[in-house]
Amino acid sequence: MLVIRIMLVLGLLLLSLPGPLPAQDQASAYSFAESLFAEGDYYRAITEYKRYLHMFPQAQERPRALLRIGQSYLAGERWEQAEQALQRLAREFPASRQAETASLLYAEIPFQQKDFPLARQRFLDLQKHSASPDLKREATYRAAWTLVEQDKYRAAASDLAQLDLPAALQLAAAMEQMEHLPRKSPPLAGGLSALLPGAGQLYTERPKDAALAFGLNAAFILGAVEAWNNDNKVVAAILAFFEAGWYTGNIYNAANHAHKFNRDQREREKQKLRERFGVTLNLREGAAGLKVAFRF
Repeated sequence: MLVIRIMLVLGLLLLSLPGPLPAQDQASAYSFAESLFAEGDYYRAITEYKRYLHMFPQAQERPRALLRIGQSYLAGERWEQAEQALQRLAREFPASRQAETASLLYAEIPFQQKDFPLARQRFLDLQKHSASPDLKREATYRAAWTLVEQDKYRAAASDLAQLDLPAALQLAAAMEQMEHLPRKSPPLAGGLSALLPGAGQLYTERPKDAALAFGLNAAFILGAVEAWNNDNKVVAAILAFFEAGWYTGNIYNAANHAHKFNRDQREREKQKLRERFGVTLNLREGAAGLKVAFRF
């Protein structure tokens, strides 16, 4: 009798234990997280993907959920958390298609932070160790872009020449044009403004600054001369002192405008190249994390 009672109690305990969650609950949990991601509600999506991973440790969609977490952190520019999520995916599911995307996004993170040397190192490591030809090409292309962003055009062209792709070859040809952009000489600009205040600014195509530099220097020089002629040497000395500052500043200003002219020229041309040949983070399409944006 006692044995029967014990068996009944054990049976009731077994029946009370929670069983496996139905498949529809698993699909529903993942679908809800995906809908938040598609709507751009990335922070709530992260919570739901983490809930999904906790509730369904053997789920088939675990690699994609981990990738989505990394992509969501990227969308919020939470770089450190994104790196951790992407590294976890590569560690737990190294043979998955999502792990390839994760490795590319991992290399892309310092690129987005404008740490181009680190980004190049990661892309080259990916190029060296990846078994996927497509991933190797993508990594080579992005490694070349790190050099473009650092104004190392010849080295970028050398990287791009490794790729037998029309777009890469056209971008390599554009590097030659980048080497020969119109530019202004900072020493020449400064020298011109030393000879005639405002002349350097005019050379760097800043006519308003040229007029201001010329007018201020002329006003102080004329004022100092007038004060001296009127035997007001104290005022003349004060005006001459301030004029020396304006005169020196005028020279530095002209040289700086030359540097800015050259920088703006490079940036305008690079922006055109980015729009035509660049690669952009693409967080909404399937498992792919990057999208090549070739435009002709």
